[in-house]
Amino acid sequence: MRSLRVLLITMIVLYILFFVNSFFQSRREHVRVPEKVYSYLIENFNISPKSIIIDSKKTVGIVFYEGNYYLCAEDGSLVASLSKKDLFKFYPVFLEVNLEGLRLSKSDREILEMLIPILKSSVVSAVFFESKEVVLLKGSRIMFEEWKDLVENFQVIMEQSEKMKAKERYFLTDDGRLMWIRGD
Repeated sequence: MRSLRVLLITMIVLYILFFVNSFFQSRREHVRVPEKVYSYLIENFNISPKSIIIDSKKTVGIVFYEGNYYLCAEDGSLVASLSKKDLFKFYPVFLEVNLEGLRLSKSDREILEMLIPILKSSVVSAVFFESKEVVLLKGSRIMFEEWKDLVENFQVIMEQSEKMKAKERYFLTDDGRLMWIRGD
């Protein structure tokens, strides 16, 4: 009688483990399709997070556009879509961009061409294209008037980055001075 109870309990435990395992596996494989597709060109552009991207284009950042994240190549073309947790440790995020199909607009591509040496330094975590602002890994925000000012004086930022306060705002002048902006 005792062996029958042990056998029954073992079968119940195995059944529960099988049921729980199959329940969670089916949830992981379930694919959600968004209700609203933002662009007809991007409709079939989504890939699985388990996919391997094979492309000769060099990735330089992540574009955030209308609630979606996309890998962006050096030439301004979008390489693949991302889930919200993939690759954010390795690439800066590009905000306030304008897209023309699956590419950045011409003006944004020109800005990206100028920024490639800066993006390779791995100090920049976000770039705001319209408001001309760069966020460093430390959380410091640097504003400037022209993109060429940032490119020409980026060495000043690199030298001063140790002294910058986290999550503070700075203004970079065209002659390379970095000024702290008080938020009183």
